[in-house]
Amino acid sequence: MDDAKWYFTHETEEDRLWYQIFFSMCRKFNVSWAKASETQKAFIEELTRINYEREVAKQNATAQPIRDFFDVEISA
Repeated sequence: MDDAKWYFTHETEEDRLWYQIFFSMCRKFNVSWAKASETQKAFIEELTRINYEREVAKQNATAQPIRDFFDVEISA
C-alpha cells in the first residue's frame, strides 16, 4: 500500500506545473504523444521547456535567462 500511495502522491508542484504545460501544448497543437513523430515530440518538449522556465521565473520573480528555442546557448 505504501508503494501505491507514493506513486500517486510523489509529484512536486514543479512536476505538476510541467505536466500542466506539457498537456496544454499537446492540446494546443493537436499532438497525440503516442502517435507523434520525433519532430513533433521535440517541438512539444521545447515549447514545454520554454513555457515552464518562463512560468518558474515569473513565480520566483526573477529575471533568469532562458535558453532559446532549440538553442544550446542561454538567451539574455
